[in-house]
Amino acid sequence: MQFIAKVNNNTWTLDEDEARHLKVVRFKTGDTINLFDGKGGLWLGKIETLTDKFASGTILEILKPFKPKRKIILCFSVISRPATEELLNLCTQAGVYALKPIISARCEKDLIKKWQTKQERWNQIILSAAKQCHTPYLPQILEPQNFSDAVQNLKTKALICYEDEHTLPLLSAVQKLNAEELTIFIGPEGGYEPSEIELAKKNNVISVSLGDFILRAQSAAFAAVWGAMQ
Repeated sequence: MQFIAKVNNNTWTLDEDEARHLKVVRFKTGDTINLFDGKGGLWLGKIETLTDKFASGTILEILKPFKPKRKIILCFSVISRPATEELLNLCTQAGVYALKPIISARCEKDLIKKWQTKQERWNQIILSAAKQCHTPYLPQILEPQNFSDAVQNLKTKALICYEDEHTLPLLSAVQKLNAEELTIFIGPEGGYEPSEIELAKKNNVISVSLGDFILRAQSAAFAAVWGAMQ
């Protein structure tokens, strides 16, 4: 377990939510804890002050963060709320760099309503997963975008996971591209429409396979991010 902190020279502080969590998991003054800032910084700290609303202490050691092989931007078609929350959790654990909700033909369009509220909830899910899996980075949540706009305005090399692709495995495509930044598209539960796949290919998005079985959208997202990070 690690806690997201504000670090200033040799001292650190936690906000009210993190201080409360620290007490819930039964840390006490004098204990050492792992700290991170969500931007790559990792530290070992000592607790010197701990209340229900505040925690602070000193930095004992600067830890060397793990550097991922590449930055993965996951463009996922909007799915149900429980499935989306599972996707966010799993992909954070897999090391995703950024997540972008995509409005495709067969997705759950209504879930994008009240976007600001959902973004706050999603950030909490990502933070919880990052604290548990000890990643030094908090993935970004990018603004929703229509599928056609997303594939026509790419700034990185891109792959699209497609159930009818049987010749090119994702891992082979990733190794061949050898890109430091990579965008991966994952479709909704009903899959992409053929016209969407054609549009993607016209914009140099490479169609790849995740194997012989049809995966749930959140499982496919995790498999794609994990595979691309190898």
